[in-house]
Amino acid sequence: MELETEVVYEPGLEGFKAPGAVLIEGLPGVGLVAKTAVAYLLETLGGRRVCRFYSPYFPTIGYVREGRFILSFADLYYVERPRPLLILYGNAQPSSYYGQHDFCEKILEVSVGMGAEFVLTLGGYGKESVSEERTIYLSSTRPETIKKALQVIEAEAYDGQIIGAAGLLITMADERGLDNLSMLVEAGDQAPDFQSARSAVRAVSKFLGLGVETPDIYGISKAYNSAVQRLEQ
Repeated sequence: MELETEVVYEPGLEGFKAPGAVLIEGLPGVGLVAKTAVAYLLETLGGRRVCRFYSPYFPTIGYVREGRFILSFADLYYVERPRPLLILYGNAQPSSYYGQHDFCEKILEVSVGMGAEFVLTLGGYGKESVSEERTIYLSSTRPETIKKALQVIEAEAYDGQIIGAAGLLITMADERGLDNLSMLVEAGDQAPDFQSARSAVRAVSKFLGLGVETPDIYGISKAYNSAVQRLEQ
């Protein structure tokens, strides 16, 4: 029998609802673009943690900060304004094929059960040479969604592969009848790539009409470090 992802709700939130919410994925990957971007969103917009996901297929690497061991996890936060958002923030992704599918299935099961109607995933697109503004590449299972996004943000349609939750979530979302979009942002060798995260935040804000201001990379860096200290408990 295969092991499954465990969901642990905050007290009293087992039946939490967020009708019409957009699910935004922000898990670690190339350049830590997604994780850094959603960390900034959570620092700016606030958010209430609804539940935590533990996958038995998370990497066996342990994180230690100031002598304290930090478990691998992914948390789902709810932001009410300026529009309902379910923001997935975490420090790990499953390291096996089955683990990724089980993990993403559980995330969608929980999010759709709460009322999510759109899935937006973020990620980094590793390149040896990156542009100063960091080009954004869009993917979706629905061509009309890409066309809509291109009318709002400066980006290009993507040709290539997407590894991990950023690609799997939109594929599995389509199977559930949900509209979806993936944004991959050029990322260099550094991690986090704060310039890439800044471009991601700006694109997400424009696409969803959040009205979030995007500071310079120092502001993104400061918010990320603050979020890591506050959210990774």
